Amino acid sequence: MNNIISPRKSILILAMIALFSSIFTSSCRKEDFDEPPLSGADPNLTANITIKALKDSFRFQIVSQNKIIPITEDWIIRGVVTGDDKTGNFYKTIVIEDETAGISIRIDMTNFYVDYPVGRRVFVKLKGLYLADYGDLLQLGGWIDSSGTTPSVEPIPLSLVDDYLIGGVSNLNPQPKKVTMADLAQLDSFENRFIEIIDTCEFDAADTSKPYADAVLLQSINRTVNSCIGGSIVVRTSGYCNFANALTPSSKGIIKGIFTRFGSTPQLVIRDTTDVNMNTNRRCGDFTDPLSRATISTVRAIFSGSTTNINSNYFITGVVISDRNGANLNSRNVFIQDETAGICVRFSANHTLNIGDSISVLVAGQSIGEFSNLLQIGTSTPNVPLANATVLATGKTVSPRIATVADILSNMAANDSWEGSLLKINNATITGGATYSGSVQITDATGVMTLYTASAASFSGTAVPTGTVSITGILSDYGGNITPPNTNAQLLLRNAADVQ
Repeated sequence: MNNIISPRKSILILAMIALFSSIFTSSCRKEDFDEPPLSGADPNLTANITIKALKDSFRFQIVSQNKIIPITEDWIIRGVVTGDDKTGNFYKTIVIEDETAGISIRIDMTNFYVDYPVGRRVFVKLKGLYLADYGDLLQLGGWIDSSGTTPSVEPIPLSLVDDYLIGGVSNLNPQPKKVTMADLAQLDSFENRFIEIIDTCEFDAADTSKPYADAVLLQSINRTVNSCIGGSIVVRTSGYCNFANALTPSSKGIIKGIFTRFGSTPQLVIRDTTDVNMNTNRRCGDFTDPLSRATISTVRAIFSGSTTNINSNYFITGVVISDRNGANLNSRNVFIQDETAGICVRFSANHTLNIGDSISVLVAGQSIGEFSNLLQIGTSTPNVPLANATVLATGKTVSPRIATVADILSNMAANDSWEGSLLKINNATITGGATYSGSVQITDATGVMTLYTASAASFSGTAVPTGTVSITGILSDYGGNITPPNTNAQLLLRNAADVQ
């Protein structure tokens, strides 16, 4: 057989090789040489829909009616990358977030962190993509696979990724949204968002000092993280990630990551082990620091703007200034005051503390947060155990601070440092109701504020006096605003004798 190739055939073969080379090159991911440099400017695109608006528009159809939504509008979203595949814990899924919400986008691309690293702004052209869910978690994809029993949305093909995802500036350093474990019950609000759980947390005893995942069998593993003040979340880690063999910490601390879900089960996916800061060498309920007294003003300052855990081994002392017999407050709440400030303490059950009792309260490990704008210790369930309070003495008195209505409103607007303490307003009148029940108005020469009495109070049906009086009460806070009649600034009477 003649194996010599003729010149004509050689030319034909070379032409075919060139043709196939051209086809192969065009089928690979194209290079967008017009894209801005990695740390440069954003592209000439404008987002015309937020991520939240996109998800809210179709969530019911997708989750409740099991639909896959093709996006036919010329919509563009933009967001900052919060989850990439640098460590392998996200596979062919990029997570972006704008100021309203987060979303995951499935792309048939590996090592995409090179082009779309955490901190890079990305614009996404939505027309032609599909919105669906996996375990109720909304996500974007590129095409529908109908070969199985249930249609599914699959990743955007590699050759088309650059048609839909256009990178902008980098190094934006996205910061986590700070939440409590209790907040995460709002699954829709936080899915695919970068969060930090501000409760002090720890891995469950059965999951401490264990590998995050199975790196041998390449299997994902769920580990449970518990809040020191109640509640838990699953931390899910892929067996393919580069920290699968790392051991979970045995101490308590703070954790952050991308919040996901599977149905009604909340899940957290960490990007790497630096998302877990649990290096205290203590467990929940373990306070090895010497027990020390803190002033109430010191404890109030621990509050960070949302429910916060009291991590120091503190106890507070003060005199009870509320009157449980007057019944003008919840029977589980007590107001106490020391030389610096006052505060409400919410117990886990009805207490028997009386006005004038000098008490100590162990607050280590408890939460401090707001209920309708009123700062209190024991905001989160479980509340402060009754056993944490000890009566030191009885029959003590606290002299109220003399203040005008204007003084009170000014303090509330500035820093609320008088909230929870005993105040007295002289030369005032009470109007707006025949009895104390509900909200009536205190008026003095400087302004107007609310005097509130619960209908269950023992004196709620007492007729309000006419003429000028002196009014003593506890400064409270209840929603509203600080414009007249200043419905958030409320003075609470202990009993009818507080009006003279």
